[in-house]
Amino acid sequence: MKFRRSLLLALVSSQLILFGCANGYKEFYKQASQATLESVASRRVTPPPPSPIVERSGPSPSDSQQVLDVYAKRGYIMIGNSFFNSGRNESEDSAIRQGQEVGADLVLILNPIYKGSVTSSVPISTPTSTTSRSTGTATAYGPSGTATAYGSGTTTTYGSTTTYIPVTVHRSDFGAIYFVKQHFGLGLFTRDLSDSERQELQSNKGVVVRLVVDESPAFDADILVGDIVLAIDGVSVSGMKSFSDLLRQRDGRSVSIALLRRGLRIEKTVQLKS
Repeated sequence: MKFRRSLLLALVSSQLILFGCANGYKEFYKQASQATLESVASRRVTPPPPSPIVERSGPSPSDSQQVLDVYAKRGYIMIGNSFFNSGRNESEDSAIRQGQEVGADLVLILNPIYKGSVTSSVPISTPTSTTSRSTGTATAYGPSGTATAYGSGTTTTYGSTTTYIPVTVHRSDFGAIYFVKQHFGLGLFTRDLSDSERQELQSNKGVVVRLVVDESPAFDADILVGDIVLAIDGVSVSGMKSFSDLLRQRDGRSVSIALLRRGLRIEKTVQLKS
């Protein structure tokens, strides 16, 4: 009985090990919008490294945009992420391998969050056999008298027995974010004006600088978070799309950027990178 139970436990363990070989970071990978292979390749600073930089963070942040902004300031743009719940032993190596597969420069691995345990039963069927032995006698009568014959035989019946083994699975939330370091022509992240800002300016024109990439042309020109971009080369900026279009048309050129800072209008000359 002890040997049989050990065999059942070994079978259960082997099933769990095989199940654990899957890579949840690959299975649940989601590519960022517009992060196609072509667009990423055209904007990245260097070719994909043999192995990405690995950084670790606390559990999944409540403000994901704040995390993306922290990395954007360093020049990293998200190309994809993996978020999932699993009862497997998900190793960090799996996240790194997925980073290598998608060509990430940096992988941010989030510390798992324990979400409780689930107990279920795993059916294990084992073969069984039953052997029975039978004996018998027979008496024969003839002219010379009687004779008694003895005989025996065995019968084997084959079947199976199913045993249900209780298994407790501890589940956790896992996550990783994949980044590529990108070159920036200007290095600004902007947003459209709020209604109150439009009222204060008495204008619908302009975009607000919400983030400046370190060591970018905008950073070197001392453009600051909170500045309002009014115009580029004298052409009014009506919104974020207008801002992007004007920069794209002047890729690699020196441009004049009109800003509003604390109520004062200032001009900056910036050499855009191509």
